[in-house]
Amino acid sequence: MEVNSVNTQLDDELLKDLDKELRTELFDFIDSVKFIRNLISPNRPKLSSLEKEEDGRIKVDITNPHILEDMDYFRQPAVHYKEHGTYTLLHPNAAPSSEYFKYWKEEARRCREGLVREDGEWIPGNFYFYLNYSPILVTKVKRGSKRADRVQGFPSFYDGDYWFFHYMHRAKEAGKHSMVLKRRGSGFSYKSASQLSRLFILGDTEIAKEEVSAFAIANEKEYLIKDGILNKFVDISDWNSKNTPWPRIRDLRNSLHDMQWKMGYKDRYTGTEEGTGNEIIGVTLMNDPERARGKRGTYIFWEESGKFDQILKAWEIAKPSVEEAGWAYGHMCAFGTGGADVSSFRGAEEFFYNPRGYNIYSVPNVYDKNVGGSTMSAFFFGAYLNRLGCFDENGNSNVIQSLIEILAERLEVKYGASDPNTLVQKKAENPIVPQEAVMRKEGSLFPVMDLKDYLADISPNLTKFLQPHYMGRLKVEINGKIEWSNEQVHPVLRSYPVQKDELDKYGCVEIYEMPRKNNEDNVPRGRYIAGIDPIDYDSPFGTGSLGSMFVFDLWVDRIVAEYTGRPPTANEFYETCLRLLKFYNAEGNYENNLKGLFAYFDNNNSLYYLCDTPQILRDMEYIKGVAFGNKAKDTAVNKGINVWGRKLQADWMVGQAYEASGEEEMDKEGNVIKVVPKMNLQKLRTLGYIREAISWNPDDNFDRVSAMTMVMVLREDRLKYEKQRQEGRVKTINDDPWFNRYGGFNRRKVTPKELAIKTKAVMKKYY
Repeated sequence: MEVNSVNTQLDDELLKDLDKELRTELFDFIDSVKFIRNLISPNRPKLSSLEKEEDGRIKVDITNPHILEDMDYFRQPAVHYKEHGTYTLLHPNAAPSSEYFKYWKEEARRCREGLVREDGEWIPGNFYFYLNYSPILVTKVKRGSKRADRVQGFPSFYDGDYWFFHYMHRAKEAGKHSMVLKRRGSGFSYKSASQLSRLFILGDTEIAKEEVSAFAIANEKEYLIKDGILNKFVDISDWNSKNTPWPRIRDLRNSLHDMQWKMGYKDRYTGTEEGTGNEIIGVTLMNDPERARGKRGTYIFWEESGKFDQILKAWEIAKPSVEEAGWAYGHMCAFGTGGADVSSFRGAEEFFYNPRGYNIYSVPNVYDKNVGGSTMSAFFFGAYLNRLGCFDENGNSNVIQSLIEILAERLEVKYGASDPNTLVQKKAENPIVPQEAVMRKEGSLFPVMDLKDYLADISPNLTKFLQPHYMGRLKVEINGKIEWSNEQVHPVLRSYPVQKDELDKYGCVEIYEMPRKNNEDNVPRGRYIAGIDPIDYDSPFGTGSLGSMFVFDLWVDRIVAEYTGRPPTANEFYETCLRLLKFYNAEGNYENNLKGLFAYFDNNNSLYYLCDTPQILRDMEYIKGVAFGNKAKDTAVNKGINVWGRKLQADWMVGQAYEASGEEEMDKEGNVIKVVPKMNLQKLRTLGYIREAISWNPDDNFDRVSAMTMVMVLREDRLKYEKQRQEGRVKTINDDPWFNRYGGFNRRKVTPKELAIKTKAVMKKYY
């Protein structure tokens, strides 16, 4: 495969030395991730081919970026300081006409407005300040050794940083906010701290002479001051106070403990506050989103947003402090790192995949597998960017080399660690694609990565995938028979969680396979079962959790129909469930902790469609001591049943799917190829259930997963019953306890009539 000059060449000599599994993974990422293909493409744009704005700056495309050239041009102050130990050799002179004064005035302008090179290459002001006036801890590699030291130095120029600062600049200019889903250890706390220091010292571009304030928000204080954004802000500000003539006096409320700094001082005679008055404040939410209210600032940085489960609410509370009537006078930026243990990460995931709903600047999602920019997302900073030792002198990432090293490390963990969560954690914290970043280390039994791969496979052709589905409603004919109608009054709910702009939550019946009938034109009893997660109160405005129901075909072992929604009244939900059960002649299992559905079926003389409490639950003592619900019908759920139900779902998902005889697959040339056995999850048609299973955690509400728990419990009961029936068939009539009660026929006289009746009953039992 031909690649460009900044990447390791994929020639035969390299490939033959790679592990076969690694090579397969490598080409899978190359083939399926558009951003990776863009970065290694031999036709990747160069500076000379780019269009320019009216002011002469190039148009930067951060999703199909150009190759960077001569980027030390933007690091001249840092390079000078490294060589001479000072930013300028000019003699200090405060006169406005002096060269010294002009030098620092120009540097302040560049830090606010950015720097444009003659050929049109440019960087925003925040990036210029970061590169030249924000010393950080950098990794220094020792030659001939795998050891490295962390020493203070100026940031190197990296393409990932270049794209991030351009993304943030573009978002701010558009009156929107920013969100970054990133790998761990990518230095974003330094990048944020640098921007706080620039504001604190120099103010902002448009309001350089007016007081500005900025906030750093986190759920816990340690994320801000314990190797966090605020202690780094202090270090960078201290550096500038010692090495530049810019404002430095900050006697007012200057405390890391109090997390509040103000540039200025109190006049000893008048007591008035003097100085620029620029202010930086740290805020800890401590699980209370209301603490984000009223924080009016030029910038608000949300540190470790993936570790706060109420980030979405806090974000919405803070938005009015930086926006008004569609105009943004402040900018918010959130960072999320993968590897969260629980539901805390769901907010960061929501920001990334649905940025428009939160006024976050969106770009085509070229980062995920098989998406190719067909959907929108926030900014992604993958593990293959700026990897140590995998970039050239201009900061262009060697993506091929990075991927090979990352995949090799993963294989070592995969075959060297006994705990499978170790590999999941490594992928989540150092993701190649966003799908890996949103993986959770623990708490879920579901095959999350397999589900994500399947979702990525079907996403590019989603319209074609959904085309065979029936969407509409079930209507009652005059004769009482249930018939299908393609009339679709309400949209199907397929997202998780339900989107904020999805006002119609009534839902719609979605059928994947119509009921199969026998030779007598009837749907056979026993083929179809159903699971229901009911609702129990009316909700005119569609608030609260959704109700969900799945119909399951036991003969082919897959879901054939679904209804998920929140009608204004609970009875409307119950009626739809009843019609689905009648349509498929199915028995339904439901969570009988809620009483409304049973009462509705009872009032409509339809208890026949609700199963008795599965015997398997009694046998396994899962319902021992249950004090609520109807003990004769359906399932009274508890923690044990829920855990078991999710395990049954996970086992079923990875089980081999039923394939009809005669099914074949064709290659591109039309030749018949061997059918590779598929897992049941690769036959799923319900997008909502797939997304819920991927996102499942112990703290949130997952209605479809709950409905499928009811399906799986009833399925397991039927499988056990069938197994017992099959085992009984191998016995003879003489093995029946009735015949052996007195040691066989010879020990007791049996009348012919009695024998005929009993034999008929035993035959029916066993055969």
